[in-house]
Amino acid sequence: MRIVLLCAVLVVLAKGSTPSIVKSPSPRASLYYGYVTPGDRLLSRSYVQKVAVPHTVQTQDVTYRGNITTRISAIQVVEIGYTQWATPWLIAGGLGGNNVTVRIQSARGYGYYYVIDIWGR
Repeated sequence: MRIVLLCAVLVVLAKGSTPSIVKSPSPRASLYYGYVTPGDRLLSRSYVQKVAVPHTVQTQDVTYRGNITTRISAIQVVEIGYTQWATPWLIAGGLGGNNVTVRIQSARGYGYYYVIDIWGR
């Protein structure tokens, strides 16, 4: 009886230590917030690129700081070329504000190439 209980506990512990769901990277990792409407202008366009480095995860923060009257209406972070499984996300600021910070992180052993467009009035 003890052996059966011990085996059951070991199976539960073994299952808990390995992930049951493996997230596959999306084929195209781009980020879109808001909408570009008539009357908006392109406030900033930045090209961000890092080459692949073996066994390394690379991260870069891109910040846009507008003046006090600037209002951001759309943020577009678009991957250029073939996918390298990098991930962009919004760190600070955003829509309706006058500043934004976007972080781009590569997959281990890969690089990235993105264009970041900030639209507003």
